[in-house]
Amino acid sequence: MRLLILSAIVMLSSCTSVQQVMDNKDLYCNQLYKGVRAVGRGALSATTGVIVPDVCDTIDILAEQVTPSDEVGA
Repeated sequence: MRLLILSAIVMLSSCTSVQQVMDNKDLYCNQLYKGVRAVGRGALSATTGVIVPDVCDTIDILAEQVTPSDEVGA
C-alpha cells in the first residue's frame, strides 16, 4: 500500500508526468513488461504479504480521473 501511495505521489507531482505516462501506456503495459512485473509482484506478495497493483491498473484509474480541464495546456 505504501508503494502505491508513493507511486501516486510521484506520478501526481506533475501533470505533465501523468500525461506522459498515460501517453506511453502501450510501452508500460505491453505483455512482456506486464509478465515481468507480475512475477515481481507475486514474489513480493509471497514473501511480505504486501499486495501491489499493476501500474497499468493505476494508469487506467488516473486516466478515468483526468478531465479535459485537467489536461496540460487546457
